[in-house]
Amino acid sequence: MTTEQMVIELKSVTYDLISLLERETQGLRKLEIAEYEQFVSEKSALSMQYEQLVVKLRARASELRQLPEDDKAELRDLQAEFQQAARRNMTALQAAKATNERMVNAIVRAVNDKAKEDCTTYNRSGQTGKASLGGYGRPTSKPGTSYSVNETL
Repeated sequence: MTTEQMVIELKSVTYDLISLLERETQGLRKLEIAEYEQFVSEKSALSMQYEQLVVKLRARASELRQLPEDDKAELRDLQAEFQQAARRNMTALQAAKATNERMVNAIVRAVNDKAKEDCTTYNRSGQTGKASLGGYGRPTSKPGTSYSVNETL
């Protein structure tokens, strides 16, 4: 593959990456997380392709210097646009992560608060009594509750 062909492919991959990052960022802002795994898969593939092209082109630095000034300027502009899209995407991902953590913490607090309330249960003989955290009328030696969330961001 010639240097010119690699530059053209790099431009194409960079445009695709920018488009994907922008779509993912918009999706995160709208809390449309259903497509998140697809974004991660596509982003991983495009990022690997981008990185391979950049590494190959760096090895051809002397040939890159020979490119027309318009092509070099377009690559610089495209790189700057890519960096901005990546920063916006990172900010949106961090905000989504923080929101997710706050929601999980709120759920944990609500469960713990509910578990601390006095509630009445039935024992084996059908009589009512005070519920214990251990269940089946046994006192617990370890206060607390176990939690798990089957979604990750």
